[in-house]
Amino acid sequence: MFATHTSQISALRAAPAKTRATTKARAATAQAAAVQASKIRIRLRSFETNHMQSACDKILEAAKATEARVSGPVPLPTKRRIFCVLRSPHVNKDSREHFETRTHHRLIDVHQPTAQTIDALMALELPSGVDVEIKL
Repeated sequence: MFATHTSQISALRAAPAKTRATTKARAATAQAAAVQASKIRIRLRSFETNHMQSACDKILEAAKATEARVSGPVPLPTKRRIFCVLRSPHVNKDSREHFETRTHHRLIDVHQPTAQTIDALMALELPSGVDVEIKL
């Protein structure tokens, strides 16, 4: 149970350092392989369809310029949120107004991205009304 010889103690001390080095090397190669073999999923949200379309076009141009495979944009269901508001502040509860916001969603997958693809996507200037969510 306990190491009594000095050779056993030195062997126990040397093993973790060697294991740490190989673990770091494996993690670095796995991370590099994951970037090249994985896909990037880009989810866009916007209230305006024209802002959404221009953002999709810019992303597609940047990805195709670096010769990455792209699937999309896939239109996801539009979410409608309706608000009911009284027209007058005090009386006439029967008089109401309805307002709605429509949130449009798009999904773009970039398959087998390279480092140039990631750099090109990071350098994009997208419209301010578009929310971008990126998953690797």
